[in-house]
Amino acid sequence: MLKNRTTTIASVVSILLAASAARPAAQVSPVEASTEPHGKLLARYCVSCHNERLKTAGVMLDQVDVAHIDQNPAVWEKVVRKLRTGMMPPDGRPRPDTQAYMAMVSYLETALDQASADAPNPGWPAAAHRLNRAEYTNAIRDLFGLDIDGRALLAADDTGYGFDNIGDVLTISPGLMSRYMSAAAKISRQAVSDPTLPPGTMM
Repeated sequence: MLKNRTTTIASVVSILLAASAARPAAQVSPVEASTEPHGKLLARYCVSCHNERLKTAGVMLDQVDVAHIDQNPAVWEKVVRKLRTGMMPPDGRPRPDTQAYMAMVSYLETALDQASADAPNPGWPAAAHRLNRAEYTNAIRDLFGLDIDGRALLAADDTGYGFDNIGDVLTISPGLMSRYMSAAAKISRQAVSDPTLPPGTMM
């Protein structure tokens, strides 16, 4: 009886061992494998402060994936700036060795560059606007060597917050466009030395 029980137990154990051996090992993607050292470095030296509970400097590294930098590029930009200048980890805290540290910086910079190339994000374009009178006057002088009186040729510029060079207020109406076209015609005549203009004419 004891012999039969022992044989049965041995058979069960053999079956379990065989099943365990037959089960495929967990597959690790190439990306995960290549970023595993960086993940360990962050977990050891950074996440203790920069996590969802403490939110130090508003950075929560336990909520982002170092294997997928493109998913949270703004966070990793903050991280790499601090690492590049040697500001993190702060003085008095454990730090990785120089080789691992620089490898982390290099990885982040390369991954961020790739993410930017794959999905460019130039931000919101500034409002298209015209030159104000002073800018127009300076541009004509620089391009043609002519001194013109922008105040006589063009209408007064609107201002915003006390400035006349803010794009949002430098719009152009049909009437103002007509003034610019008229000014351009006069300036072009002077630029080519139109003989119909009196000598020494200044605009």
